[in-house]
Amino acid sequence: MTEIATPSPAPSEAGPLAGKLAESFGQMVQAYETHFSLSREEALQRATEPPFEGGQRALTGPPDQVSFFDLHQIARTDPDRAAARWEEIKRAALDELRTGHRAAAAAETFNDNAWQRARFLALREDLSAEWQPRNGIERQLLDTMAQAQAGYLVWLHRLTAYTSLESCTSDRRIKDEGRWQPPRQSDADTTEQAAAMMDRFNRIFLRTLRALCDMRRHSTPVIVQNGGQMNVAQQQVNLSSVSPPTGL
Repeated sequence: MTEIATPSPAPSEAGPLAGKLAESFGQMVQAYETHFSLSREEALQRATEPPFEGGQRALTGPPDQVSFFDLHQIARTDPDRAAARWEEIKRAALDELRTGHRAAAAAETFNDNAWQRARFLALREDLSAEWQPRNGIERQLLDTMAQAQAGYLVWLHRLTAYTSLESCTSDRRIKDEGRWQPPRQSDADTTEQAAAMMDRFNRIFLRTLRALCDMRRHSTPVIVQNGGQMNVAQQQVNLSSVSPPTGL
């Protein structure tokens, strides 16, 4: 008897999601008890009060600002709308990942601006145009390469600034004191750190590039257009001697 393979049903996240909503509600109750000195009954009443803006912030606001407690409040009156909002949040997260903004945010400092974000995305776009990523793994490898190159350029800029400053300082000392003095140890350590960080990011870039090349090389199909002799798994196979099936 031949068994027919059936695909496994997609895993449901209803259970884990319900657990997170319940956990967020419990944390809110505990926060009211701890920080507002409310009794358990008062804290429960406060946590179950409807939001003053009618929940519009959680329903229509930026997805990255919606908490599990916000979803819990929506689910208390409209579970289907809460589930739909959760799907919207996940789609927004996927868009952020696939467009490179997630990788860009991870490589930014606190004072980065729109220009810095655009520069990172330009790096990523340049790499993507050359490699044309075919799946999520390749996209994330390219994100890693863009992050590594961005880090390399940051530390190259710092190294250039450090060495230029040291050169100016040395010239001034020679002019003022008439003799050259070696740089202070702290300055030398700073310069060495910048050079080491440059090398580290460059190694990350090259290591990721090798991984991407290996993936492409191992996933490329072998197409034989002309019959002949070739080695397959350390055995010689004469393709010209293989006859096509009868009737073809």
